[in-house]
Amino acid sequence: MLNNETGNKIIDLTSHYVVLGSGLSAISTIQGITDNNTNNIKKIFVIDAGLTEEVDLRIDKRNDSIKMPSPKFKIRANRYIYEGFKSMLNITENSFQVIGSLAKGGLSNIWGATIQPYNEAELLKFPYSYAEINEAYVKTYKTLTDLDHNFYDFDEEDSDSKKFITFNPLLAINPIKNNRNSCYLKSCGDGCIYCNKNVFNSGDAIDDYVGLNKIDYMPGLFIKSIYQEDGYYFIECMDIISKNDVLIKADTIYSCLGAISTSKIVLKMSEKDNKIPLLSTPGGAFFIYSFKDFFKKNKNILSAKSFKGNADKNNFEGNIFPFSENLLCTYFGERLGSIFNFLFGKLLFSRLFIANIYFDSDLSSATIFYSKDKIQINSKIDSNLKLVFKKAIEIIKNEFLLKGLLVIPFSKKLLAPGQDIHYGGSIPMKLDPAENQCNFNGELKGFKNFYISDAASMPFLASKGQSFNCMVNAYYIASESVALQVSDPSK
Repeated sequence: MLNNETGNKIIDLTSHYVVLGSGLSAISTIQGITDNNTNNIKKIFVIDAGLTEEVDLRIDKRNDSIKMPSPKFKIRANRYIYEGFKSMLNITENSFQVIGSLAKGGLSNIWGATIQPYNEAELLKFPYSYAEINEAYVKTYKTLTDLDHNFYDFDEEDSDSKKFITFNPLLAINPIKNNRNSCYLKSCGDGCIYCNKNVFNSGDAIDDYVGLNKIDYMPGLFIKSIYQEDGYYFIECMDIISKNDVLIKADTIYSCLGAISTSKIVLKMSEKDNKIPLLSTPGGAFFIYSFKDFFKKNKNILSAKSFKGNADKNNFEGNIFPFSENLLCTYFGERLGSIFNFLFGKLLFSRLFIANIYFDSDLSSATIFYSKDKIQINSKIDSNLKLVFKKAIEIIKNEFLLKGLLVIPFSKKLLAPGQDIHYGGSIPMKLDPAENQCNFNGELKGFKNFYISDAASMPFLASKGQSFNCMVNAYYIASESVALQVSDPSK
């Protein structure tokens, strides 16, 4: 402990690695540090707001109303995961629906569990190739599932067709590392919409790291700002319960707070009003009816099938989810949902599916504007997006018919900007970075040993879920930076 000029306590962590946040990126960052910190002299400290269901922020939450398409956001027990985020960060929106988390484990508490690796073409803007990052793919998959997988043999059907492909999804199901009990629903199973049973949760992984003495976890600290002084970083925090200020001194920082939280921290560090891009993956949704035997083979709660294709050189990718008894019980309660399923399940609900679809971030157009400790996110629907969405649906309709699937008329809908919940690219990695950008090791320009190891540093978001690839990117940044520091301490 040190004291500053005002006599307040300063927690000195300058001899250690400091990781901000506890989401999926933080888990990969910790793993990347651990795998390359061969001398084991430096410890890893994780600073996190770390909200749990039992913690009440007692703040004005009127600004936290959301309208997200996923039923997981409609469950009262999940509200703590996203409540308080916009209020605490002082965020306003213009034609954008923002979501973020201050919870222990972040949005991994309610994520969809899909594992969708980037291919060689999708990595062209990244500092690594598919071959170079394949080992990180394998390690990250092992972290999520406790299973081995060769990504060169990724299971895709109809692989000769460049226009449209269907394939079996990879899912982050991990009964071994999931520390939570299943919920009260009789229909509860892997990926239960109510409790996310056996879906990998980074909050559980944080507990495992603590139990193995690999990290020191410091929850209950909301990070307000970070500034530099005398070659060190000072992290200004607020104790969530007592509302007292806490100051932490650090030398090496990895920001894994999520793209929006990290962006605000970085913009505040530059000490001037600024505007930066915010990438997302524009998305849509539609309903499908199975009039052949597709429904007999695909009754899981989680994604039954994945697909991808190309519409006029615009990539799209999506997943098909069954309209399961678990979904009915989540929406209507155990009793009513079970009755609906008994009466209409065989002829209707068992044959009904919900699909999502995503496009590359080239079709997104959101920006983050920072001024006077406030951020505003502005967006609009790209002029080409509606046309691309329409063409993609036409391709999907024709291809699905061959598989006994009917896209239900008038069920197609473009999501509002931000409702895809895939954010990134605001502090992108560049070969020759400018202000508010990173180099190819994830280090923020002008700020030595300050690394952006969440989706904010990703220069491109492909038309799919980003969680897995963000973890791979975080592992790369942590591995490269720590290996360099170990080999040359002056760095």
